[in-house]
Amino acid sequence: MDLTRRNLAAVLLFAAIALTALQGLGLAPGVAGAGTEIVAKHVVGAIPVADPSSGMWREATPLEVPLSGQMTVEPMKMDPSTPSLEIRALYNATHIAFRVDWQDETKDNRTINVTDFRDALAIQMAPPTPLPNVCMGSAGARLHIMQWKADWQADIEEGFKDLQDAFPNFWSDWYPYAMGEPPYTVPDDFAGNASLYLVGYTVGNPFSQPLKVTSVEDAVAEGFFTITTQVSQDAIGRGVWAGRNWSVVVARPLVSSDSADVRVAHGNVMAFAVWDGASGDVGARKSVSTWVTLSLGPGAHSPDVVALAGGTAAVLATAGVIAIIVLRRRGKAGRKPGAPGGP
Repeated sequence: MDLTRRNLAAVLLFAAIALTALQGLGLAPGVAGAGTEIVAKHVVGAIPVADPSSGMWREATPLEVPLSGQMTVEPMKMDPSTPSLEIRALYNATHIAFRVDWQDETKDNRTINVTDFRDALAIQMAPPTPLPNVCMGSAGARLHIMQWKADWQADIEEGFKDLQDAFPNFWSDWYPYAMGEPPYTVPDDFAGNASLYLVGYTVGNPFSQPLKVTSVEDAVAEGFFTITTQVSQDAIGRGVWAGRNWSVVVARPLVSSDSADVRVAHGNVMAFAVWDGASGDVGARKSVSTWVTLSLGPGAHSPDVVALAGGTAAVLATAGVIAIIVLRRRGKAGRKPGAPGGP
């Protein structure tokens, strides 16, 4: 092996060892691959809780999570509409955010007509023990569920749409106490007693609220048919559909004031579900994952910057020493007896 080839081999070997070591420390991003662990990247300062396109997401290691059909309860879905998701996670001193990407040929973000179904994403989180049923948890094993809904986001960004938007010729002659003349606008024309005739809106049903502040519903569940919207809505999110692909960010506080929330902790288990509106997905008809583990990368306990820098230097130095030793051994093994420099 001549000097040039040996130098090149040394550089490549050093780079490979250093990159592997730094990825193990969470100091360098990895490559996407199927696995069972989401490694959240710690960052200092704000995280992009409403910006799926932020360059900060490239710092997080992507995880590919396969999906299957939901075949436990009716209505079942035998084959998934979405084969897999790519997931990244960032967290800082106060919040954690997940960016989830998946392919979707159509953007389905309205549910006014009875034949309309929304695109949606759900993220559920739970402590690892006792391990709950992946389908909505179980008695005594509560799940925290955050569901992003494309139609809720459309209400926020484009304005609330109602029957008159789907059916231009829709007409209602009279609502008691309503202001103005038909066609009426919700909620503008339903002040005071008039709102009593909009029952869902009056009692606070989140699906009936025309003025939404978040596109993510915060809920809890302890088994089939127990999912309940939380009084405190702490989760936020935003999705972008482009190039036949959804990229959705969902974020929540690490520790919230809501006692029903699951505390974010290293080792929590997580699962994901996707609804494809164009495929008629709704309710239990969805594509689902199995459990994966949440790993909080370096920084979970107020990292010492000096110690971190020292650790990085030690890793690089070790990688260099290993590369030199390996190359020397290869050089000795490749020499013939009696050759210059031989034994």
